[in-house]
Amino acid sequence: MNESFLHYIWQFQYFDRVDLKTQLGEQVSIFQTGILNTDAGPDFSQAKIRIDQIDWVGNVEIHTKASDWLNHKHTGDKAYENVILHVVWDDDTDIRRADGTIIPSLRLQGRVDESLIKAYKKLMNDSSAIPCNKSFVGVPNLVKLSMLDKALLQRLESKADTIYQLVKANHGDWEETTYQLLAKNFGFKINSDPLFQLAKSLPYKFIKKHSSSIQQIEALLFGQAGMLETKTNDEYLSSLYIEYDFLSKKYSLHESRLNPSQWKFLRLRPANFPTLRLAQFASFLFTHKNLFSTIIEADSYAKLIEIFSTATSYYWRTHYHFARKAKGIVPVLGESSKQNILINSIVPLLAAYSKTRDEYRFMERAIEILQHLPAENNRITKMWAELGTSVKSAFDSQALIEQYNNECQKRQCLNCVVGASLLKPA
Repeated sequence: MNESFLHYIWQFQYFDRVDLKTQLGEQVSIFQTGILNTDAGPDFSQAKIRIDQIDWVGNVEIHTKASDWLNHKHTGDKAYENVILHVVWDDDTDIRRADGTIIPSLRLQGRVDESLIKAYKKLMNDSSAIPCNKSFVGVPNLVKLSMLDKALLQRLESKADTIYQLVKANHGDWEETTYQLLAKNFGFKINSDPLFQLAKSLPYKFIKKHSSSIQQIEALLFGQAGMLETKTNDEYLSSLYIEYDFLSKKYSLHESRLNPSQWKFLRLRPANFPTLRLAQFASFLFTHKNLFSTIIEADSYAKLIEIFSTATSYYWRTHYHFARKAKGIVPVLGESSKQNILINSIVPLLAAYSKTRDEYRFMERAIEILQHLPAENNRITKMWAELGTSVKSAFDSQALIEQYNNECQKRQCLNCVVGASLLKPA
């Protein structure tokens, strides 16, 4: 028996409620179980309970054993002074408040149907990656849709919180945050960290001062990345070095410049070389002068895709790396790359802005974008597809990734609408 299961039992009242009594023989009537608390403090708040002839409103604390109250050091903690009922599986000892009065305790052992306990243990002990895999096909579609909606909103909330922390670190500057967020995304996982560090070492205000010159933007990015050499026969590279040498002294950038060893080229296709990604990012920054407003004002999926459909400067149409001419024309930023940016940067940015401004239309736009984007095809989405789940859009794939990572892998079946439906007593 564990507390999570007891929380579930209490919340949905899946126990025999006939002739409920405390450990002292007082009659108990439950009017409201309370609101589940996922933060510190008692497990349920605002519960309404009658003990004998007195109505109480307050907190409910739940433990496997009553003595866990002592083990968890709740005695003397003011947050637990307003506990009106201690719900336990094993009532092994009386618990007293600071004033010496005994806290009423309700014992659930013997009141929960054995078939429910057995079903829970079976689900928890299933060794499959998705615990409910054997029963999932029979779950009603409405329940599955509810699971997707909940998981997606949970994912957007989580990503929004991460971005808001970045906004706070940037002193409320959404423009700087957008610049850093997009820089990280242009690294496409393998080089995301160094590109993020590059953006933090090269403030966007310096880029904006030179937004009319693609060469100066490239010089700032490649120079700050530590990729420019002094001695070379490549005229383009030499011109960037001269430009960066001047600008870095002007803005005191030398000390924060990255080391060339931070960039990864090994086992990457040329289209993913960080040199080309930086060139694509430079072109994007040159084309769009105000990043945040450009994204916020793009009110459709098509407009957002168009924003990232910018051609690189002439040199990078024939090069993947400095001084190494490609055999053919170097492709522009591909559709899958644009879609990746929308999923991992633009959607979370809109969600964060929606949450901060309390304007749901930005959240609706974020969801709409995901519904337009094709589903991601990876190990996790394939597992769900094998269970008969329809994975049609990024809305589905993002929700299923969240569901798997934060519910299935952690065996949080009681927090899942599918798990709860499977465990619901007949």
